[in-house]
Amino acid sequence: MAPAPALAGAWVAPEGGQEIVTTVAGKRDDLNYYESSAYWEAPIGRENSIVAAPWVEQNYDTDDGWRGEATLGVKHALVRIGAAAMAVQAGALWMSHPDEGCGEGGAEVRYLAGVANQHSAFVNAELAARVLEGGCGGERIDLTAGYRPAPNWMLMGQVFADRPREGESSVKAQVTLVRFGESGRGLQFGLRARIDGGSQEPALVIGFWGRPRDD
Repeated sequence: MAPAPALAGAWVAPEGGQEIVTTVAGKRDDLNYYESSAYWEAPIGRENSIVAAPWVEQNYDTDDGWRGEATLGVKHALVRIGAAAMAVQAGALWMSHPDEGCGEGGAEVRYLAGVANQHSAFVNAELAARVLEGGCGGERIDLTAGYRPAPNWMLMGQVFADRPREGESSVKAQVTLVRFGESGRGLQFGLRARIDGGSQEPALVIGFWGRPRDD
């Protein structure tokens, strides 16, 4: 499962776009694993943006020793009312190791909603439906609650639920801090673990935030 990046929410990315690159190092049973992911969002007008999100896990228990996936789509802001927003995102999906009888290519549709308040707190929710050639796919729910105690600090708690039509479902929780510099770039660090009763799979999370058009 590739958790969605923090703040890939219902608001279209700011001018200049948004970029989040994340590395995860964890342990699953007796196996160490490493994840690398990226999230790029570039606005193409006030209400639309292009979104790309590749993800790969190394040292995974497959014949190849890895697995990966990627999405490329368009996000459209549906509603903006004060500090609340809703959006829909749709695009192409690729998975490296689909279930037997299914192809690697498919599509994903994602509904996003978020709200913030005057006290620098916010909540985002994302619901995704995925389908691959041959009928494989599944659903995902990503929830984020955050708080900014100061302009250059942000605390986030997240839950990622993955329910594939075939294979094992999982629920993971993540707590991270993001420290922003004067340039607006940020360093994210925290912990992630499964909370669905299986192996906890503890992991360290490190991320880098920026904008693709930063000088």
